[in-house]
Amino acid sequence: MNRAEWQRAKSLLVQAADLPPADREPFITEHCEDPDLRRELLDLLNSPAPLSAIVGADALRPGDQLGPYRIEALLGIGGMGEVYRARDTRLKRDVALKVIAPRFAGVPSLRYRFERESRAASALNHPAIVTVYDVGETDDISWIAMEWVDGRTLRQVLAAGPLPVRDVCSITRQIADGLAAAHDKGIVHRDLKPENVMLTSDGRTKILDFGLARHMFAGSLEDSQADGGTAAATVAASLEGTILGTAGYMSPEQASGRTADFRSDQFSLGVLAYEMLAGRRAFSGATVVETLSAIIRDEPVPVTSIRRDTPDALAAIVARCLAKRPEARFASTRDLVAALPTAESQPLGHDGGGRALYPTFPVRRVVAGIISVAAAALLAVSGWSRFGVSRHAIESIAVLPLENQTSDSATEYLSSGLTESLIDRLSRVPSLTVMARGTVFHFKGTTDPLQAGRTLGVGAIVTGTVAGREKHLIVSAELIEVATGARLWGESYDRPIADLQRVQDSIASDIADRLRLRLSGQERRLLVAHGTEDSDAYDLFLKGRHLLASASEEDDLEARKLFQQALERDPRFVDAHLGVAATYARSVGEGYAPPAEAWRHVDDELRKVAAIDPANVRARVAAASRRFQFDWDWKFAEREYLELSADPRVAGLGPQFQPIAMFFWAEGRPEKAIALIERALQVDPEDIESRIMMAGFLVQAGRLDEALAQYRSIAAREPANAGPFYGMAEIFRRRGDTKDAIDALRKAYEYSGEEHGARLLATARTDADYDNAEIAVARDQLQDLQALAKERYVSPLYLARLYARLDDRDNAFSYLELAFSERSMGMVLLKVDRAWDRIRDDARFAALVRRVGIP
Repeated sequence: MNRAEWQRAKSLLVQAADLPPADREPFITEHCEDPDLRRELLDLLNSPAPLSAIVGADALRPGDQLGPYRIEALLGIGGMGEVYRARDTRLKRDVALKVIAPRFAGVPSLRYRFERESRAASALNHPAIVTVYDVGETDDISWIAMEWVDGRTLRQVLAAGPLPVRDVCSITRQIADGLAAAHDKGIVHRDLKPENVMLTSDGRTKILDFGLARHMFAGSLEDSQADGGTAAATVAASLEGTILGTAGYMSPEQASGRTADFRSDQFSLGVLAYEMLAGRRAFSGATVVETLSAIIRDEPVPVTSIRRDTPDALAAIVARCLAKRPEARFASTRDLVAALPTAESQPLGHDGGGRALYPTFPVRRVVAGIISVAAAALLAVSGWSRFGVSRHAIESIAVLPLENQTSDSATEYLSSGLTESLIDRLSRVPSLTVMARGTVFHFKGTTDPLQAGRTLGVGAIVTGTVAGREKHLIVSAELIEVATGARLWGESYDRPIADLQRVQDSIASDIADRLRLRLSGQERRLLVAHGTEDSDAYDLFLKGRHLLASASEEDDLEARKLFQQALERDPRFVDAHLGVAATYARSVGEGYAPPAEAWRHVDDELRKVAAIDPANVRARVAAASRRFQFDWDWKFAEREYLELSADPRVAGLGPQFQPIAMFFWAEGRPEKAIALIERALQVDPEDIESRIMMAGFLVQAGRLDEALAQYRSIAAREPANAGPFYGMAEIFRRRGDTKDAIDALRKAYEYSGEEHGARLLATARTDADYDNAEIAVARDQLQDLQALAKERYVSPLYLARLYARLDDRDNAFSYLELAFSERSMGMVLLKVDRAWDRIRDDARFAALVRRVGIP
């Protein structure tokens, strides 16, 4: 065997020796093709002789001198270097001396990189990082003198099985703290693995090989883009012995050859923590290529399903570190350090049978950004280790409106916006039912969030507070199990407002992890996906969306301006495009803009959305509604709506069922419409619009008792809402119950501000009195609209409806013709809108229904 072959054999031996015993033979079999050499290597691994004695040939000998360092013993050989125990003859202390492997000694570029990265690592000074004392060259041998650590590698410790939770917490926290210090200086380890972590006898953790690891992968942070390499090159290097044994600890971006930054180290730390808890690797395959593929594509088995005593807080942090997308990990490694739980309150050795490695001394936990509310104070005191653990699967959740703690109402949009964004993000998880905005905002300001959760029938609730000061945002949020009142998760954030989306990412990811949702990689990406990276554009969007909730023309127009300003900053911001489209579509529905002009703007926005996000479900619903309500393309609309009603993405967006249900109602198919609104009400049970629509569909289906019960339920919930009383008046009139009909219509007029009609009905007794009151109110409304039409646009359909109620047929049909020519939105409802009942027997009406194409 020549020198090169022996060097490769030594490398295989060293790497195999660091693996668990069961993995050694498969490793050698995979990487050694020569059957004779394979048998010899396996025999050497199983021999009682020390490994250093076996691989010591051609190595430095005891007594050899490199600079001031006298060699005492060979400790090990890695892919790029050999490590010796040496004595500093000047300072009289032991050191670990790493030298560049002989087979690379003649490669100047590698020697230069070895020295350059070693000097970079020597700039680090942290208790969790092995200190680099000196760098030099003796007789063409490059070397690094490092702190001598008396202990065992994490790989050696893991050979005996999983570690106690307390020790996992301590080791993970110390490693994270060391990494954070390195990341603060722009240095990324890139080769974090059990072989590069030392555990000392006094409870300290030390990270090894900063400089060398950087060299092994992609150089310094500055040139990582240039020489990062490809996955194929990485695999090839592995097969040459350069990074053998490391593949299972790479981040997805490393494994696929992409640029890797500090978040890559977070992923590797997550892999280490997983292995310490589970006693097995998070990602493994029969070959290096299969392992890399698993890292890129597969989700690991949740660690809590392997190690049931794992604290949920720790499991959530591990899962977040193992996120495929770097953006879904921690925004900084300092954030990771702050999130890690301590093990102070857990007695040593009482964590499910794990092995106590060493005493873990109490570590004082510093919490930055404490906010002056009781919930946040409790969070800061209790820490992660006291969070509850749900014993039952939680499949439904309500994000209650976050409380605005500032006295400035101008910041109300932040609390509303954060609430709505969390609802939107969590609604992207197919396995989770999330109560929609229309429902949860009924509980705004509730003093009993648990009762709200019980009323909604959900498994868990999210509550919290939002406060803003200058350009800073302070958010506190917690997840509570409704059945037990247990606090499953909680966190506080003190960040610049520009970081709002990252805060939302963190909260949504933590909640998903805490609920133990088994998400695919795609689902995790969707959970934290957002439409813009421009924080100012997002702030403008939140302000606009907040205004849309008021449903007034003035606020709609102001919201449109804000959405357009957001698009000036980021033309690819899909949600802002949809916001602009929503204001124009609503202007048609409310009758304060000509349909053709408004729909043209809607079309423009939807085309832009389609170019950016062709699969956007909201845009598809809006486009189908346009074909139904303006083009009157009934066949296309039915085909499209049937497909959309089966789309699981629509199921999480309750209001998106409303235009679909309205289509079937307009066709005279109320049972189909009822089924769709029932689905909308599953996620938005308190949405008044959906509930009133449901009652109307029930009336059309002849299910009057159910409709009446629905109206009464709405009235009990919102006693000042005129809508349910109009509906009850119609039902009582159909049944011939004149007294109750008059009473219901009088209340409807009172709540809608029709004082004239309310006064007339106060003394009404007969059906004629009822009719006279309706006619009087119709005349008042007509007069008001005619006056308004002299100043601005008024939909001719509104005027036609009032003339129809007055049984003024000629004027009614005159304005209906104008509405037809404009393609007013309400024309599709001619068959079912009760406003036309007085003229429905006119032949002109039937002809108009045919011209609109209503089936």
